[in-house]
Amino acid sequence: MDYKDIVTILPSDVNRVGTNIKLNAGDQISLEELMKGMMIVSANDAALAISHHVGTTYGHFVENMNNKAKEIGMENTVFYNPNGLPTSVNVGGNVVGVENKTTARDVLVLSKYLYSTYGNQLTAITNMSSYVNPGKAINEENTNPLLPLIANVDGLKTGFTGAAGYCLAYSMKIDKGNGNDSPNRLVGVSLGASSKENRKLASYNTLVYISSHYKTKYLYKKNQVIDRPALNGIPFAKVNLVSNKDLYLIQKDSEKLKKTIKYNSVDILADGDQPLANLIYTDDKGNQVASFDISTSKPLSKMNFFEKFLVSLCTIIGTIFDQVLDFSNGPRYFI
Repeated sequence: MDYKDIVTILPSDVNRVGTNIKLNAGDQISLEELMKGMMIVSANDAALAISHHVGTTYGHFVENMNNKAKEIGMENTVFYNPNGLPTSVNVGGNVVGVENKTTARDVLVLSKYLYSTYGNQLTAITNMSSYVNPGKAINEENTNPLLPLIANVDGLKTGFTGAAGYCLAYSMKIDKGNGNDSPNRLVGVSLGASSKENRKLASYNTLVYISSHYKTKYLYKKNQVIDRPALNGIPFAKVNLVSNKDLYLIQKDSEKLKKTIKYNSVDILADGDQPLANLIYTDDKGNQVASFDISTSKPLSKMNFFEKFLVSLCTIIGTIFDQVLDFSNGPRYFI
C-alpha cells in the first residue's frame, strides 16, 4: 500500500451515519486523503473505503484487525466492523446487535504500537489542526480537543458511541530538560466520558498532572556495568552484567524507588543467550515500576572459544557441586 494510491469509492462505502467526509459512489480519492478524514475528523465513510482498499473486503479487513490485535497483545478486544459503529451479526439464526469491544489498556497497547512503528506517518496527520477538502466544502477542526490547549500534544484519536461514551487516546511529546534526562512520550486513554467537555477535562488534567510530576530519569548507559556477581556461585568467576541499551524510567517527583536484581538460571544447551538477570525497580508499596533484562556484554553465542570454555567449565563445576555452592547471589548456567 502507498499513501498515493487512488481509491474508488464503492456504494457500500457511502455512509452518512455519524461523522463523514461526504464520499459518493465513484469518487476517486487518495488513500492519504482518506487517512486524514478518518484520523482528523473520525470520518466513518473514510474508514470503510480504507478497509476495502487495504483488505479487499470489509470482512477480510476485520479479520486482519482481530489478528493484529492478538499479535500486539490486545487481550480483550474484538472488532466487528472497520468504523466502530453499532452493527449486527447472525448468531444461530438470530440477528444480534454488537459493537467493537476493547479496554483502556488495549487502546494504550495499540497506541504505543502505532507510535513505535509508524510514528512519523502518524503524527504528520494527527497533529494537523483541521481537515480541509474544498471539493467537498469541508473545513473541520481536528476532533482532538487537546491540540490547541497543550503545545506538545500531537495525537491521537477521538471516538464515540452511545454505549462507549466520549473517548480519547492522546499523546504528548516530552522534551529533554525541566527535570527530564531524555526526550519521551506520554500516551494516555480516556474512555466513557459523559460529554465532550468531560472528555477534554479528564484528558487535559491527566496530561498536566503527569507531565508536571513524573519525569524521565536516566539509569545506566548501554554496556555500562550494572552488577558484577559470581557466576554459578564460584567466587573467582565474576561476570559483568550490562544492558544492551540505555536505560531510563519514569519516576514521580515524590517517589523513592528500590533497586533489586533477580538472578536467573539459564539452560546453556537450550538457549544460553537468555538474560542472566533482571534489574527491577519497585515503589515504597512494593509495586513494580520497571524491569530490565541484563546479561553479559557479549552473548554466549558470540563469545570466542576461550570464553565459551570458561563458561562451560563454570557450568560443569556448578552442576557437580550443586549442593555445596551458593547460587543466591549470582546467575547460574546449567545443563
